[in-house]
Amino acid sequence: MALVASTEMQRNYKFTYLPESNAVGRAGRSLRSSSEGELNDFVMSSVFWHRTCLFQRTYSKLYDLATLKSNWDSYGAPSPNQIAFDNALRILKFMKASDLEAMNVVPSAEGGIGLCFKRTDRYADIEALNDGTILGVRYVGMETPVLITVDGSDDSIRAGLDQIRNHISA
Repeated sequence: MALVASTEMQRNYKFTYLPESNAVGRAGRSLRSSSEGELNDFVMSSVFWHRTCLFQRTYSKLYDLATLKSNWDSYGAPSPNQIAFDNALRILKFMKASDLEAMNVVPSAEGGIGLCFKRTDRYADIEALNDGTILGVRYVGMETPVLITVDGSDDSIRAGLDQIRNHISA
C-alpha cells in the first residue's frame, strides 16, 4: 500500500529546480512540461528508484505479516512475534549494504519471518524466528542444502547475507 502511494506521489511530483528560461506563456509551459517529463523519466527509470521501490515492497510485506494470527497455515503455526520482526528489520538494514533484494517475505511455519532469494536455480533464505534465532540455508537445484550459520550478531548477519549474495550471483 505504501509503495503504491509512494509511486503515485513520485509520478505527480513537481520538480522545483529545472533549467531556467526566459520563455513565457505557452512556450514557457511547454518547455517546463518537457523538462519535467524528461527528469521524471530519468528518475523513474533509475537503479536507485527501482531499488527504493523493491525495498518499500519488502517493508510493506513485512508489516503485512503483523496481521497474521496463530494457526495462519491451519497446521498450528505461530504468528511472527516482536522478536522476529525486530530481527527481520535488522536483516533488511544489512541487506541494503549487501546489495541484495528479497524476492519474497513470508511467515515461517516454525514461527517467525523468512526472507527468500532466488535467481535461476539458485535459492537462499534467511529466517528470523520467534525465539530470536536467525538461520539461513542455500542450495542449487536439487542439491543438498547448505546451512548458513548466523549467531544474531551484526557481523554474523552481514556474513550470512554476504554468503547469500555470493551464492545467488554465482
